[in-house]
Amino acid sequence: MGHRDDLLQLFHLGPEDLEANRAGKLSPRQARALRQSGVRNLLGSLLIGLILAAILFGVANKPLVPAQWITAAVLAGAALIVGYVDYNRTRLAAADARVEILSGPARVQMRRREGWYFNIAGRSLKLPVHFWNVKNDASYRAYIAPRANRIVAIEPDGWD
Repeated sequence: MGHRDDLLQLFHLGPEDLEANRAGKLSPRQARALRQSGVRNLLGSLLIGLILAAILFGVANKPLVPAQWITAAVLAGAALIVGYVDYNRTRLAAADARVEILSGPARVQMRRREGWYFNIAGRSLKLPVHFWNVKNDASYRAYIAPRANRIVAIEPDGWD
């Protein structure tokens, strides 16, 4: 099993997905995965909002005053808005089904608390796999869902 196969397995993709990407399109499986990711992020943000509100209710003096109710609502609302923005981006990306192809030497870079980023062709995108799965300065092709600004697949370019 080569490096390309390892990357396909990490992205949970098959050869038909890579063929669609090479043609500049998302495969049906990738579009479904994007939509599901958006739904998970929306539900996760709702859960975070509820947890923040519960913590506020747990530590605040009772009975709650209007300022505490407003603070809880603002915290929950902010978390929900962040989740909705991501949900909307992934939904639009799945509906658009276009894939942008970037190629060239790639580097992986750690950005403090933000995590690992994949730098290729002058762009920097969040790395969706572990950093050790990508070789620095090797040539890759990255397939990006432009509306979501998300990597949907990576493959070695001209090597394996």
